[in-house]
Amino acid sequence: MQKIDPVKSVSGKLVVPSSKSYAQRAIAIAALSEYLVCLENLTDCDDVVAAQQIIQSLGAKIQRNGKDLNLLEGIKLDSKEHVKINCGESGLSTRLFSAFSLLFENDFTVTGHGSIMERTMDMVIEALEQFGKSVTSKDGCLPLVISGETKTNEIHIDGAVSSQLLTGLLIVTPGLTQNTTIHVKNLKSIPYIDMTLEILSDFGIEIRNENYEIFEVKGSQVPKRKKYQVEGDWSGASFLIVAAAIAGKIELEGLNPSSRQADMRILDALTAFGAEFNWKEDVLNIKQNENKAFTFDATHCPDLFPPLAVLAACSDGTSVIKGTSRLEHKESNRALTIKEEFEKLGVEIQLKPDEMHIVGNGESLFIKGGKVSSRNDHRIAMALSLFGLRTTNPILIEHPEAINKSYPDYFKDISSVFGA
Repeated sequence: MQKIDPVKSVSGKLVVPSSKSYAQRAIAIAALSEYLVCLENLTDCDDVVAAQQIIQSLGAKIQRNGKDLNLLEGIKLDSKEHVKINCGESGLSTRLFSAFSLLFENDFTVTGHGSIMERTMDMVIEALEQFGKSVTSKDGCLPLVISGETKTNEIHIDGAVSSQLLTGLLIVTPGLTQNTTIHVKNLKSIPYIDMTLEILSDFGIEIRNENYEIFEVKGSQVPKRKKYQVEGDWSGASFLIVAAAIAGKIELEGLNPSSRQADMRILDALTAFGAEFNWKEDVLNIKQNENKAFTFDATHCPDLFPPLAVLAACSDGTSVIKGTSRLEHKESNRALTIKEEFEKLGVEIQLKPDEMHIVGNGESLFIKGGKVSSRNDHRIAMALSLFGLRTTNPILIEHPEAINKSYPDYFKDISSVFGA
């Protein structure tokens, strides 16, 4: 149980943790390299640790030195070995590393724990079967047992549920001996594919992208970069940014102002809300100003829903956030979770087809406090904590350890700036 005491303002300076999205991709790509690779500035959150353990399960040898990871030897499997990888609760690692089975004829078992065991893997199963693999599952969910040879080089996938499988295929198919063509329809979360393509390019991998509908991948490519620094996390930073926008000011170090991360769009929401922000020598400064209601389309950045919902609850009027259809297959059904947990604190929310309507209360202290639950969702835990800036009574958050998935030091960091 995490207790959030009422505070009146936010003030201070923080260094944001590195991006787990970049880190997981970089770990996967580095594992395919023939070189010794150093990945710099990694955070020890659950998802990054899971990715490290997965490549070790695939035969890679690594060494951690503080925030740096040294890849001493890439993945290598005995031809008869039955491989078992545990992806924890990471949706990205589950879908990404399932695609690694295409590189080997070994039998693969892909499993995890917690909420990931209930999230659909239909798109993974369908894609691997198109490649010629045999896949068994538990009603379309984990565990997956993958076997057989990779026989084809052209597939069709649907990107409506998640772009994470496509990320895995883009990382793995350059390592196949043949060229590969991937046809994609209904692709969502396009910025995450831009992120994947950017990192692959940084490692010397060439992929031809035709309007995010056809990806032409040349085979027998090997990642060549020997050092890569992981940039700061806009997803985790979005909660700190919202805290400042509703109750003070904050300075954030470690963010890339030219980032490919989808959640950098939180700055667009700040503009609509009326908060002030500026960059000074790569330090982002955010300051509270107006509290205008806003409309925001989060279809391609669904992880912003929790902090955006807090921002909307503190606006002068009713705000509309579009794209709730993207939330069903997250750590929790985030649309329902936001509605149910926020309403316990007195926030009025309506769910309409693909939209969330949130009635704001401006700067008033409208949260009544009490017990809420993260539902084991890291972003819900962080969002609920921000209401300490709008209450006169303590808030008790059940299962606060969910933050370990992406931002283990979150409560420590906010305590250093809340009420300062």
